[in-house]
Amino acid sequence: MPHTARLLVRDVITVTGSETVSQAAKIMRDNKIGAVIVAEGDRCVGIFTERDLLNKIVADGLDPAKILVKQFMTANPITVDASEPLDKVFATLAEARFRHLPITDKGKLVGIVSMTDIAGILREVFLQDQYTQYLVEYLQGGGRKK
Repeated sequence: MPHTARLLVRDVITVTGSETVSQAAKIMRDNKIGAVIVAEGDRCVGIFTERDLLNKIVADGLDPAKILVKQFMTANPITVDASEPLDKVFATLAEARFRHLPITDKGKLVGIVSMTDIAGILREVFLQDQYTQYLVEYLQGGGRKK
């Protein structure tokens, strides 16, 4: 049986859309994370990331204390169900160029995976010598399996 996204389920930090961007930024800073899920109950209705903060708010000189998360979040983000195989998680992150991906279980928010999480996994895999050659071949092949 293939490994599923359920292996990546972990605590997720959420905010509501009615919180200010400033409040969300403080939550991200205090938790050392790059994104918060915007939730209504146990449902993911959006995601607000450090990219959103930088590109949509700071770069335009907007006051984060005066605007709401729901105005600048990515609404209805792509998610992966916890029952999906791990390769779907990796493919979604890579193909969509996401840094964060919410994980759901039949529509209920259960976690989030980040590129930092993936980097930690790769570090552990890289320490196992048998995978080093595969990684070198993958990188030399332009990121595609031959």
